[in-house]
Amino acid sequence: MASEGLSPAALDKCQTFPSSRSLADRNLLCRIRAHLKTETEELGCPEQGPDEQRYIIYKDVFDKVIDNATAYKNILTSIKKEYEETINILHKGREDSLFLQRKLKSMASEPMTLMAYKKRASQLQNKLELIKQNTAGLEAQLQAVKNSRNVKCEPAEETLPPQDEVSHIKSIPGLTLKESINVDDLCKHLRKLEKKLNDLRFAKETKYVPVEIKTELIQDINRQMQQWDELVMLNKELKLRYKRLKLVADAVAAWGHSGKKVSLTKFILPSLTEANSLEEVDSLWPELFDDNDPGKINESAYLLEYVERFHKLFNDKQYKAAAMHVANCPRGILNNLEVMERFKAVTEYEGNISPLLQFFEAVMGSLSIIKHSPNAKMSLEGVECALKHNRLDLIINWIKQQRLTYSETLGDVIYNYGDTKLRSKDTCMALAQIVYNKCNVYKKAALCMCMCGQISGAMTYIHESKRFSLDDYLFLLSKCPSTELIQCLTHEWNGNPAVFSTGIAVLWLISNDHKEVGFHLLKEVYDSGQGALEQIILNDTHCTLEDWQDIADACNIQNYNALADSIFTVLTSQEGGTVITITTDDDNDGARLTEHVLL
Repeated sequence: MASEGLSPAALDKCQTFPSSRSLADRNLLCRIRAHLKTETEELGCPEQGPDEQRYIIYKDVFDKVIDNATAYKNILTSIKKEYEETINILHKGREDSLFLQRKLKSMASEPMTLMAYKKRASQLQNKLELIKQNTAGLEAQLQAVKNSRNVKCEPAEETLPPQDEVSHIKSIPGLTLKESINVDDLCKHLRKLEKKLNDLRFAKETKYVPVEIKTELIQDINRQMQQWDELVMLNKELKLRYKRLKLVADAVAAWGHSGKKVSLTKFILPSLTEANSLEEVDSLWPELFDDNDPGKINESAYLLEYVERFHKLFNDKQYKAAAMHVANCPRGILNNLEVMERFKAVTEYEGNISPLLQFFEAVMGSLSIIKHSPNAKMSLEGVECALKHNRLDLIINWIKQQRLTYSETLGDVIYNYGDTKLRSKDTCMALAQIVYNKCNVYKKAALCMCMCGQISGAMTYIHESKRFSLDDYLFLLSKCPSTELIQCLTHEWNGNPAVFSTGIAVLWLISNDHKEVGFHLLKEVYDSGQGALEQIILNDTHCTLEDWQDIADACNIQNYNALADSIFTVLTSQEGGTVITITTDDDNDGARLTEHVLL
């Protein structure tokens, strides 16, 4: 065995004082067991038998174990993968079995369903015959009434149908049952229907045309377009010819003013060469042809019309159409804070989606946002509006597609939302981390990783960025005072030295309402073995002996007497002596007992 070469005293010492590594493993095991017990009790998982919730809990715990295991990380990951594949196969088998059972059940019930359909068809046929009989009776009564009105005879006493027939009479759409059997009401309703019929006939004659006219219009448009293309080609040829002739004419005019010392042919030869080398161009001399070019668009008039269209849609309370109009606006002229404030001011609207959220959905989802991205304030308003309506999915898409202007305030809003919504905490922390990284706010990006339990990832991020100061580390401790984070900050990490000493961490914790965490850290050091606390105190180059004396006084006040005595012992054992001031609770006058130790 490996311990055969050690002395008995050394073996006893190894057994009495376990290493900090084994203590850390035991602490991790205790936390895992406590977490398992708490989660299974809260979710009401059964103690025996398969359970989906309990499987998820143990799966997450296994991930934590793999993250903390270094030597066996690969084999544990392989084991987890094999188990998950087996479980997925079992799940799929169970789903296939349920599907086949339902299919078998439906096939078994098909004969009964067919019989039920046949019976229902027979019932509906009987009901249809009864309706036809009642309709025929009503038509006969109505015809009799019309005949009586035509001959202008005295109104006879109104006879109601027998009671057994009345029970089957149904009201006419738009009339009550009483009005359906009243002659005056029926005549009034008939005149209304005749007026409606005349209106429909008039609309058919004036507003609609046969479908053949549409075909003729399409053919006419195609002919006009073909003619337009021919004219465009002719226009290009004429423009090119004009350019060539102008070059030659300018050369001839210049020859006339040059004194005619050179022959005309020789003088205009370079211009002729240049004219022959000209190629077809889309737009030659815009100052000559733009005024008569029907293809030219008056941009200012177009933009003005676009803005007026938006105002009309907004005033008509068509907020969704107005938002889409803003999203597709040219050059992003409507994508500004003033338009956003108009949507924000709307408090009365139909439906569950506010006009402001419709505005941000349309604007952030449009392609024009790539060229005209919103500023930081509009991005912040959009994120706050989406979170107000619990639309975290929109923020995920906006950040994924880079549709926002990032700022530290934007990251704070997402972080605070995740801090209040526990179900969305991990997602919000990941989104806030992306925003903080883009804004170079490194300490808050590391905090997001710590809040998700990714302590190792946060430590790697800290050492790789190399931009953290002491204030940044204290900021992390104030927001996430976990024992695991403190241990990582006060110990070496992957060959990198500790970022600050244990004494500074403990002194800061007990001075900022985190006393229990500080004392727990000291107790872990004290329990790790004899001499561990002494080595930390003596090797601490950042925390002075007076600071350790303050820590010992705080331990005395909080009844951590063993810790205080150990610290005092180390301080008084230094060569040359030191002055230790011990504050006692029994001294009512507030006096201090001063012990001068001289060695």
